[in-house]
Amino acid sequence: MQDISHSPPSWLGQYVRRIDSRISGIFGQGETSLDRAVKEALGGGKRVRAVLALLWCEALCGDFEVALPLSAAYELAHAAALVQDDIVDNSDFRRGERSIVNKYGLRSAMLASNLLLAQVPREIAEYGTSDPSGETLKKLFELLGESYGASVLGEFLDLEMAGKEGGDEKEYESMIRLKTGALVGASSASGAIVGGGLRRDAIVKAAYEFGEYIGMGYQVRDDLLDIIGDEKTLGKPVFSDIRGGKKNIVMIHTLERCTPDDKSFLNAMLGSEGPFDRARVAAAKDLFARYDSVEYARKVALDYAEKARKTLDSVELDHTRDKLLEMADYLTDRDY
Repeated sequence: MQDISHSPPSWLGQYVRRIDSRISGIFGQGETSLDRAVKEALGGGKRVRAVLALLWCEALCGDFEVALPLSAAYELAHAAALVQDDIVDNSDFRRGERSIVNKYGLRSAMLASNLLLAQVPREIAEYGTSDPSGETLKKLFELLGESYGASVLGEFLDLEMAGKEGGDEKEYESMIRLKTGALVGASSASGAIVGGGLRRDAIVKAAYEFGEYIGMGYQVRDDLLDIIGDEKTLGKPVFSDIRGGKKNIVMIHTLERCTPDDKSFLNAMLGSEGPFDRARVAAAKDLFARYDSVEYARKVALDYAEKARKTLDSVELDHTRDKLLEMADYLTDRDY
């Protein structure tokens, strides 16, 4: 099957611009190296968690502006997590630019991550006056804390999988559910809550499951692009995860089916120092193609998108249903 990715929805820019405007006003105009590190950590990205928070809010009340502080909170938390990921993975590049840890050093990267996290509760606290009972604020902080903790555990499981021989799809699924699915699910559910869904449990549950499945499909697609993506489009070298020892879905699928010689060849690539030459990359890609692992990974991502779409069948939404469906297609079948 030809790999044809979806383009960003035409309406997406409107939401991203409002999110960027909110974020740009948080840290002021400081010009220290720490200020620059924080601003660069927040630069670029698809704003997945933030956009879904806005869409689910709009789905219930018709006005996405209500969820802007919430969307900023999740974007700040996500940016902090990416800085930490690059520290843990010793990554030199992020979105086509030098990573924060590579450009500013370990100390500044750690401080930048902490500064980003410090602003998260301040954004959430804006909802403290909207519900005198405090239920909204309580639920928002519960979702944020649980999901961020899950993402940390997911990152740990990813490292554990990299450090041991073998790996299976169930482990991988559990890992991406925590690492990526949790924050996307929580941001979606939180958007529904501030849109008026606090006591509409079915809708909040559907929002969480929709986001969780989207996050998992997004991660599978991200892992797939590490194999088949274009380096200029991705902003980083292909096979970066493999050099880091990460066992993505493509690698796991092939290792479970290949010959002992092929397995030895691929295992030797995992965690290998330095860049791979073209011949080695081509040989690995040939193996992935021979065992239909690339196509399998794409199918897994699309299956998660389909599961996300089905969660919408159980709830009535007055607004944004079509936009949510478009996001499901775009995020799980993109080329960057």
